[in-house]
Amino acid sequence: MRLTRDQVVAGGLDLLDEVGLDGLTMRRLAASLGVQNGATYWHFSSKQALLEAMADRMLADVAAGLDAGLPWDGRIVETARRLRRALLSRRDGARLFSGVFFPLPNALAYGETMIGVLRDAGLGARDAVWAVDALTYYVVGHAAEEQLAAAVPEAAADRLTAALDPERHPHMLAAADDLAAPHPEEHFTYGLELLIEGIRGKIRQL
Repeated sequence: MRLTRDQVVAGGLDLLDEVGLDGLTMRRLAASLGVQNGATYWHFSSKQALLEAMADRMLADVAAGLDAGLPWDGRIVETARRLRRALLSRRDGARLFSGVFFPLPNALAYGETMIGVLRDAGLGARDAVWAVDALTYYVVGHAAEEQLAAAVPEAAADRLTAALDPERHPHMLAAADDLAAPHPEEHFTYGLELLIEGIRGKIRQL
């Protein structure tokens, strides 16, 4: 039976969880799906095209069913948190997302939702788009650091502390307990709230 496109994408995501982004190849995917090498090219002309589809699949529910009764900032926060959960749901999910350019359905739905919320809140088109960019970059960067830290031995935190010199890095040394990743949930919330407050200030200027 011929593989469907959805089966190839699902297989790619499962393989991503198993071997990580660096270990994912079309040959290895074909083997994991039990088909001949090259069979996956029936649906995807290249590995890059497959990665785009995999990234888009991760975003499947990010923009769906958002509570219209929430204020604009509540909807933005909820969507940002959904994006973060989606990226963290797969091994190297943030790296996958940030490494592709994919104007595909779920990615477009995410952008349309976020921009629409900010337009309704009063921002102009350019400000809304750029604000969504800033929010997205923050979410993706934070998730990437979380996933990288999870893959690094615990000794990495000790190496960071050991590298701090009391004379050259007094401020970093004083905050050493809060420097090393992975950061707690409160760290993500703190940064997100800073961005939201900046958007509020922009809206108040209008």
